Amino acid sequence: MRIVVLGGGPGGYSAAFEAARLGASVTLVEKENLGGTCLNWGCVPTKTILRSARIAWDARNAAEFGVRLPLADVDEERLLDRKESIVEQLRAQLEQTARKLKVELVYGAGTLVAPHAVRVTLENEVRDYEGDAVILATGSEVFRLPGIDHSCERVWTSDEATSMLAMPRSILIVGAGVIGLEFACAYASFGADVHVVELTSSVLPGHDKRVQRAMQEAMEKMGVVFHLGHAADSIGQFGEKMETVLADGTMIETEYVLSAVGRKPLSEGMGFPEAGIAMDRAAVKVDEYLRTNVPGVYAIGDLIGGMMLAHVAEEEGVCAARNAVREHEFAASKGEDGKLSRVPHRESVDYSAVPACVYTFPETASVGLTRDEAKAGGLDAVQVVSKLAGNSKALAEGEAEGFCQVVAEMGKGTILGCQIVGPHAVEVIQEIAVAKRGGLTVRDVAETVHAHPTISESLRQACLEAAEKCGA
Repeated sequence: MRIVVLGGGPGGYSAAFEAARLGASVTLVEKENLGGTCLNWGCVPTKTILRSARIAWDARNAAEFGVRLPLADVDEERLLDRKESIVEQLRAQLEQTARKLKVELVYGAGTLVAPHAVRVTLENEVRDYEGDAVILATGSEVFRLPGIDHSCERVWTSDEATSMLAMPRSILIVGAGVIGLEFACAYASFGADVHVVELTSSVLPGHDKRVQRAMQEAMEKMGVVFHLGHAADSIGQFGEKMETVLADGTMIETEYVLSAVGRKPLSEGMGFPEAGIAMDRAAVKVDEYLRTNVPGVYAIGDLIGGMMLAHVAEEEGVCAARNAVREHEFAASKGEDGKLSRVPHRESVDYSAVPACVYTFPETASVGLTRDEAKAGGLDAVQVVSKLAGNSKALAEGEAEGFCQVVAEMGKGTILGCQIVGPHAVEVIQEIAVAKRGGLTVRDVAETVHAHPTISESLRQACLEAAEKCGA
């Protein structure tokens, strides 16, 4: 069986590698760099920058821990070199895995020219690659607000920001979602004056209300100024300054402006509708098995909308590859009557246990439902909060203002969701993700011995109180 994967991001390379492991002959087409947005301009670069920012922030606050240090002096060139070296190292590892699995890597701009054919424009030629199945994994692109002139050299998106073109002394960020807050945290840690403009009335739109309040308070303590419930009416460059005028007339002057209003599926000009692929605006429509309406064509990752997270794309890539291989195997096993000998086993992704993380100071992470979402779904939910003010590890680390919050079903103790704000939140949340996926109850978690001292002890405490509160 031959499979062609269009797009080499987390979803695409995961699909290609899994298909190869299952015995398929795989061609992976990538227009630029293996690893996609996540590795080259998104997840990995931002976390690398945030690590440097954390060192700068700790140096600025070292006196609170009994250590006298001079103010941090940021070496932009060294910071950029470190980020690039990490990206290149991880990219090389992916290419090594591709060679080991005998995945054919084709670097060039690919488009779908037929349901099972991808045309790739190379340096000196155009070549077509056909497969028994095609997996579309073209990812997403930065959403650009029509009111912002991105031709201005001092207007950035996250792509430019991760290239660290300059270390701004002041910056205005449009958007208080995950991307906006992570960059606000980094720049504030480096000592910049940071303003964040958000159209909605809260930071991290769509998150739990307690999380939103805690994160806003934490960012404000870092010096970030929020303008919530406001839109940027106009943004203009005047010499070496950017002037942003809000809808209420407020004028904010900064060195740079960063547009961080999210991303959209990258499908324009890719030939999907022309090949008969059903679309939902910019997103490709799929069923629960990641199949498009065209037999043998699958789509995954940011391209299908939904949870635009790298780890979701990876899981979808593996799922689509398995389904594609199995569908082909069963199609080949038809008897003389043209009927399948048995129904193929198809896989789907369990989105109910996917963690979502924000790598700010403090971190925040969540999985599953909030209490409001549970109640809206007709569930009788209880919510318990365990504050980190009594957690020895949080106190020792100087980050005791967060909490672990657990949502469980009354009478059953079924874990419905969890939200954490505090140190190591992005790691601790995985315990609840595994428990939820495995069908464990809050009492199961509470009765598991947790190491001391750890942040996870607060999670255990929340689960213990939730078990008692819901009578499970």
